[in-house]
Amino acid sequence: MRGAFEEILSSRALVFVSGKGGVGKSVVSALLALLAREMGKSPVLFECDAPRRPSPFPGGRAITDELREVVPGILAVNQDSEEAVRAYAHASLPSKALADLLFQNRVSRLFLRASPSVNEMALIGRVVQLAEERADKGPVIVDLHATGHALAMLRAPDGIMRVLRAGPVYERAKKVREFVNDKSRTAMVTVALPEELPVTELLEFLDQLNELGAPLGPVVANGVFVEPKPHLPDALLEDLTANPTLESFGHDLRFLRSWARRATREAQRLAEGAVERGAECVALPYISDLSPDETQAGRLAAELA
Repeated sequence: MRGAFEEILSSRALVFVSGKGGVGKSVVSALLALLAREMGKSPVLFECDAPRRPSPFPGGRAITDELREVVPGILAVNQDSEEAVRAYAHASLPSKALADLLFQNRVSRLFLRASPSVNEMALIGRVVQLAEERADKGPVIVDLHATGHALAMLRAPDGIMRVLRAGPVYERAKKVREFVNDKSRTAMVTVALPEELPVTELLEFLDQLNELGAPLGPVVANGVFVEPKPHLPDALLEDLTANPTLESFGHDLRFLRSWARRATREAQRLAEGAVERGAECVALPYISDLSPDETQAGRLAAELA
């Protein structure tokens, strides 16, 4: 399980994490940052327009729009789209003065906000810029948006290149596309809960990533629930539910067993679908007993250790 993560964290400069909303992308992103730190790396956790929330790291500082150390050995930033557009303009245009002049003009600012692919290109361009700067220090781990928006970001360089055809912004978009599609420098980690809809959507997402030529990393089945008391036969559960004293226990156990079997079935479907699409599947356990001073990422990192 851990080996699949260690391979990409040791060899890639850029790791994207995406999946359907609410499946634990942020937990997996923070887990990867903790594992990278254990490996002696200095990772960056890069969030994109994320809402304010507690730190995903045990005892960590809040993640803000300033790139800073949030726990020892881990840097993090919550990148604002408009600031990313400005940073991308500084990196793409011939001079900083020209980029600043562009943002001082009200009409050009309105155009940039309304133009398709600009925000997405700016975010992915900023990510690649960080990965280039920090290639010898540790991976940039990007907690991407949900699948639809993530695809828009990955397609943004092609959108810019179709519009411009030439020039410095075109050349920068081309470099970004080459970096993102380079299997030696980038990996796409995808996440799903072991439930029917998230698994179906993720398998479709993997098909779209393959069409784009995106380098697939591990597929994560997050929150896999293990069947309780598997040695107890179903007939015994029927007897328990018929006993007035043990009826509540029997009903609860039947419910948990049904939930676990469904989760196991969907996790298996995800694993088989991942292999068919050229990816490895990693299962992370469901955690139900977090203490107030723990985080899910911290607990998973401790269990993987």
